This record gives sequence, C-alpha cells and structure tokens, in this order.
Amino acid sequence: MFQNRYLFIFSFFAGILFSQPKFSIGMDVGYYKPAMSVSSENQLPQASGFSADVLPGYSMFYQFFPGARVGFSHSFSIHIDQTKSGTPFSRIFSYRMFILETFFLARERLEWNFSLAPTWNKGSIHLDAKGNFTEWDIFLTGFNYTQGSISVISSDKMTTYWFGFASFIGLRYYIRSWCAIDIKTGFMNNYYDHESWKFRGKTVTGPVMNIDALPIVTVKVIFGW
Repeated sequence: MFQNRYLFIFSFFAGILFSQPKFSIGMDVGYYKPAMSVSSENQLPQASGFSADVLPGYSMFYQFFPGARVGFSHSFSIHIDQTKSGTPFSRIFSYRMFILETFFLARERLEWNFSLAPTWNKGSIHLDAKGNFTEWDIFLTGFNYTQGSISVISSDKMTTYWFGFASFIGLRYYIRSWCAIDIKTGFMNNYYDHESWKFRGKTVTGPVMNIDALPIVTVKVIFGW
C-alpha cells in the first residue's frame, strides 16, 4: 500500500518535472445574451448588438502537466452612448476567469477540453455630468434609489463587484504546432446584486440584470510555444 502511494507521488512529480510545459496566449471573442432592465423609469440607453452581446477579450494558459492547463481569461462588455436626457454615458462589465482545464487529443490535431473557472467580475457606469447638478440624482432615482439626493457636478462613475462560476466544453484544432482555433460553449453563473453598487463611498442601487445560468459561446485564436 505504501509502495503504491510513493509510486503515485513519484510519478506525479516526475510528470511535472519531465513534461514540457507550454505557454499560450489567445485573442478571444464571446457571445452571450444578458437581460438588463431598460424602462421608462430609468435613464439607461438601450444596448444592442456589439454593445449588448459581444465579449472581446484575451486569455493566457500554462500547461503544467500532460493533459492539464491553468489559465486566466479577461472579457469585456462595453456600451458607449447617451442617457435618455442626453448625458454622455459608458458602461463596462468585466469578467475575469481563473481557469482549470483538462484536455485530450482525439486525433493528431484535434483536442477536446473541459474547463472550470471561478470568476471575479466588475461593473462600472460612467456619466459625464459636468454642468448638471441633477443628472446623477435623476439617473440613480430611476433604479429606485431612495437614500437621499445626490448632486454632483463632475464626471464620475459607480462600480460593483461580484463572484461567479463558469464551465465550458471545447474543441481545439491545431493549424500549426504553435497556432490553434479553440471553440467553447458553456454556462456562466453570476451572483450579481443590483443593490450593492458603490458611488462616492455610498451604497446605491444599480440596474437589474438577469445573468444567472447564462449560456456563452467563445472563439479563441491561440498562439503558443
């Protein structure tokens, strides 16, 4: 029993030591379909197409063991527009994934992979409210914020953070030994709370979003060595 245990430990560390670790980087584009509450009561502009559903980003991977990689992926959803009252508006959702991935070669150039990833995400909304004392007050009141008036005559932003979890199954085709196309599909679960936004040290209410159990598709161009 002890011999088997030591043999397993020796094999594990020998595999790490003598395998050839590989680094890779990727340029990513993803597609998802979040549901955000845009109504006559709030000042959010309507997002569509690229600003609503497309997730550009990048990723990095390190193969630490035959058939296993760890990685980091950072994707963005960006919307630049004006509020319904005409104030310049920008919104960024940032999704950071810390990835553990297993894979095997189905054929010489064809790879199946499976990924699990806890996520740490950020949302920010910026208004260029220069010259208008009431713009932030009008904007926050549209999300049923009732903790008092906010009069700010400057450009500023409100932010929030939340945890999540993602899982993917993917297919990677190696065009060359150093270049591959990777297609993944899966789900992203987000523990987002619209009542936990921060603005100038105060807790405020932000937009209502349905981003739980959200299907997502990504395409990566991978370069490695």
